[in-house]
Amino acid sequence: MTRLLSANGFSEAALIVAQACRKNYHHLTELQTYSKQPAFESLWDCWQACKTPNWDGYEALPVEQDAYREAYQFIEALPLGYPLPSVGAEPDGHLTLDWCRHPRWTLSVSISPEGMLHYAALFGTEDPRGSCTFVGDVPDSLLFLIRKVSGL
Repeated sequence: MTRLLSANGFSEAALIVAQACRKNYHHLTELQTYSKQPAFESLWDCWQACKTPNWDGYEALPVEQDAYREAYQFIEALPLGYPLPSVGAEPDGHLTLDWCRHPRWTLSVSISPEGMLHYAALFGTEDPRGSCTFVGDVPDSLLFLIRKVSGL
């Protein structure tokens, strides 16, 4: 769940506000404009195609259910209004989420079953890259890169 939906207090009023926020958030995510369903369906299809050993014919490792779960939670944690990624798999068993404006403006995030995020971007001649741990919220550094590649 995103920070927006986290309860910041334990009083009755705080719980009522948190419940109203969750209800509104779920209503918004059902609207086609904000729906994440296309990304979830793409993730499911990719995982189904790549969860067995040698799925690529070149001895690729299977994509584990934990990698699927981490990628699902990452997509779920994207703030409303952010562009959705395309989904892919890597021979090491990781899933990838990619955003691309054109070949020289792209971001790829590799998600391991343990929740490690390895990313690489290309913005013309800039090529930022790094790693971080996913713990339920999309790291601000990655939100910045998604905004940059998407022109937000």
